[in-house]
Amino acid sequence: MRVLPYLLIWCFLSACTSGAIDNGNVDDPFENFNRKSYRFSESVDGNFLAPVARGYARVTPDPIEEGIRNVFKNFNNAPSAINGFLQGDVETGFNELSRLIVNSTLGLGGLIDLATIWGINEKKEDIGQTLAVWGIKESPFIYLPIFGPTTLRDLPVRFVGMSMPRLIIGEDFPGYVTALQVISQRADLIEVIEQRDSNAIDAYAFTRDAYIQRRAFEIYNGDPPVEDFFDEFEEE
Repeated sequence: MRVLPYLLIWCFLSACTSGAIDNGNVDDPFENFNRKSYRFSESVDGNFLAPVARGYARVTPDPIEEGIRNVFKNFNNAPSAINGFLQGDVETGFNELSRLIVNSTLGLGGLIDLATIWGINEKKEDIGQTLAVWGIKESPFIYLPIFGPTTLRDLPVRFVGMSMPRLIIGEDFPGYVTALQVISQRADLIEVIEQRDSNAIDAYAFTRDAYIQRRAFEIYNGDPPVEDFFDEFEEE
């Protein structure tokens, strides 16, 4: 969904707020479909998800919100550890595995992010980053209805993230918890999305380009090749 925590946070940390990011190098062969999907998703969000998220943020005390956020973040330590090992990054693999063990036990099932308090900081690896390490550096952009921005390479990331709690807990996992996960993530983005909508000239392009840039930073661990990242400036 449009609720992915890193997407729009990165928009406003890295990009100007006066319009869409100018990125002529984005591979967007499905733009016609993507824009229709974007408009549909925005309509669903504006009429349903956003109002629910605002209500959730108003009535839920901050400590409880943080605890819920930590629980879902803890689930993602499992695939993050696996992908660290798949990338040949043993240090990251053990780092994420340590976070999972510490927070799942001493952190009361993830309610308390004790690992971060102890200096074991989250590194967040996923299957899309693994595929990039294996050689798939570029991939066509696609905006999935409801699920939001991704690329063909990153498609599995969406579904792994949403299904991980059920995979770990098993058949006893209650379906309403997935809804809580979505609402919690959307609540974290209320102010950021409002700023984007009030400042971006082309909100679709702004969202797309921010997603692509953010993924480049994640794939290259915060240090993307300068010649790739700033190609658009060289072409001017």
